[in-house]
Amino acid sequence: MALLYLFAHIDRGNIGNAKIEGMDKDLGLVGNQYNIASTIFFVPYIIFEIPSNIVIKKIRPSIWLSALMLAWGVVMTCMGVVQNFSGLAACRVLLGVFEAGFFPGAAFLVGQWYPRHELQQRLALFYTASALSGALSGLLAFAIARMDGLRGIEGWRWIFIVEGAVTVFLGLAMPLLISDSLERVGWLSDTEKRVLDLRLRLSGVRTNSEESDKFSWKLLLQTMTDWKIALGILIAFANSVPNAAFKFTMPQIIQQFGFSTQTAQLLTIPPYFLGAVSAWLNGRLSDKFAWRMPFIAGPLTVLCVAFAILFTLSVNVRQNMPGMYFGVMLAQIGIYPLLPGTIAWVGNNLAPSWKRSIGLAWLLAAGNVGSIIGTSIFLDKEGPRYPTGYGVSLGIICMGLVSAIVMELALMRLNKVKARISEASVRQAHTQAELDAMGEKSPLYQYIL
Repeated sequence: MALLYLFAHIDRGNIGNAKIEGMDKDLGLVGNQYNIASTIFFVPYIIFEIPSNIVIKKIRPSIWLSALMLAWGVVMTCMGVVQNFSGLAACRVLLGVFEAGFFPGAAFLVGQWYPRHELQQRLALFYTASALSGALSGLLAFAIARMDGLRGIEGWRWIFIVEGAVTVFLGLAMPLLISDSLERVGWLSDTEKRVLDLRLRLSGVRTNSEESDKFSWKLLLQTMTDWKIALGILIAFANSVPNAAFKFTMPQIIQQFGFSTQTAQLLTIPPYFLGAVSAWLNGRLSDKFAWRMPFIAGPLTVLCVAFAILFTLSVNVRQNMPGMYFGVMLAQIGIYPLLPGTIAWVGNNLAPSWKRSIGLAWLLAAGNVGSIIGTSIFLDKEGPRYPTGYGVSLGIICMGLVSAIVMELALMRLNKVKARISEASVRQAHTQAELDAMGEKSPLYQYIL
């Protein structure tokens, strides 16, 4: 999953690397056309996330996810031959359609293997691919752009062609490598499968009566109006806005410090590497202490400090270059623990599995509205100051921090109410199937804080 997500993020973010290699000039982009091309990706990406997670419950994940990857790899390769803004925008739309189902599907699939208190560090390992993609994208772009002029093709086109071809190759290989479920794999004994199944049932990841876990339109409506997911979406905004902004503008921001194009590509690597380490370390600690909120609120606080530094020092970018670069690195340390933490926290408190599948897709779909904001607020005409970009991001980060605190207090109160209920009386009043159908609203279900 991490390998797949690595290339998903490289393929959606390499437009930023291509831009500073001359893509915008060769295609004749004017005004805010680059921002439009960056942003338009997220429109189909948001629309198709929930339908894709409904499909993945019906079709084997190894087949569905691999087909999506193969399709977006072909689209990425086609971006290397576009001739104008219209062609670029059309490819970005198709890229959003095919990438939409991957992350929610992969997050749901990973969540089917681990008890609730062991999930975040696995999601963090998976999600570090997003941070590493930023580092690897800069390194790959630096190397591939040296092919400029080979066979009469510009260097920025080679970025799309080479990276798209690698994605197609992986898409063809992945059906053999993705594990659909513990029942289907051949590398576990029957005893090991039984142990895993029991652990997942005891943790509440699996229900004891499968007939209580079915899709319905009522379940879809209940899931999309769930208050926990709504708060999770606000926290996800605090990740998606700055994440999308940096994904598409970091090479340009660093170039404005006074560095050459090649140096700017390479200087994107350390911040993303620190983001990957931060995501993994936060996931480890969150699972160790079986506590989600501090390991979301902590990175949000770091992110607030980072954007306050960037907003303040951007009045004179070149003179304040060391502080600005420190702020960029600090921002990645704050950004990358947020999404695995939010997915783990919200997903841990959704049951049964159909609700978890739809809920995670809705969380990511609505949360990605922030990506549209993030790609629209860093305007070329405001560079290198970017007051709108840094200011709006800072406000949304503060909103996410308040949402995390509210969710912690609300879940804590609900657990106290459930603790006063007698388990014996509950089991006398309800069958196991009825309790499973209630999901997290069951009187016996304890929320993860």
